[in-house]
Amino acid sequence: MREEKGRVPRARKRASRLAPAERRAQLVAAAVSVFARRGLGASRHADVAAAAAVSLPAVFHYFPTREDLVRAVLDEVERLYLDMTVEAAAGTEARDRLLRHARAFVRSVDTHPDHARVWLDWSTAVRDQLWRRYLAFNERVLREVEATIRRGRRDGSVAEDVVAKDAARLFVAAAYAVMQMKLAGSTPAEVERFLASVVRAVTGTRG
Repeated sequence: MREEKGRVPRARKRASRLAPAERRAQLVAAAVSVFARRGLGASRHADVAAAAAVSLPAVFHYFPTREDLVRAVLDEVERLYLDMTVEAAAGTEARDRLLRHARAFVRSVDTHPDHARVWLDWSTAVRDQLWRRYLAFNERVLREVEATIRRGRRDGSVAEDVVAKDAARLFVAAAYAVMQMKLAGSTPAEVERFLASVVRAVTGTRG
C-alpha cells in the first residue's frame, strides 16, 4: 500500500532502553506470565518477546537456549516460595508460624497468580527432566516445615506424638487443595476454615 501524499510514515515503536539487570527482570516477569498461560512444555522465546514487546534477538541475548529460559522462570518461582517459607519460620510459636505460612501461600495465589500456576504445572511434570529439580525444591520446603514442627514439640504448640516428617508432608500437600479451592472460587472464610483444619491436623491439637 502506498503512503498517502504528504503523510510522514509512522516510525516503528521500539522497546524502551533499560539497564541490563532491569531488562532481564522484565523478561523474566514476562516469561513467568507466558509459562503460566502456555505451560512449561509449550512456551518459547517468541512468546516471551511478544509478551515483553521486545525483539526476539533481545530474549535470546539474555537466555541463549530454551533451557536457560526455563531455568530463569523456575529460579523466580523458587525464590518466591522459599522466601515465603523462611519468613514464615521466624518468631512466635510453631502453630502460629504454620498458620502464617499457609496464609502467605493463599495470598500468593492472588498477588502472584502466574507464579502459582507455574508452580502447579511444575509440580506435576513427573515425566519431564525438570522433575528432579522440583523434588529438590520441595525437599527444601519440607525441611523448613519439619524444623518448625520439631520446635513446636519443644514449645508445646505441637503434640509430642506428632511425627515431624509426616506432618510436614501433610502440610505441604495441603497447598494443592488450597490452590484448587482458590481456582474454584471458594470464599475467604472457607479457605481460612480449611487452613485452621490443616494446622490442627498437622500439630495434633484442637486449638
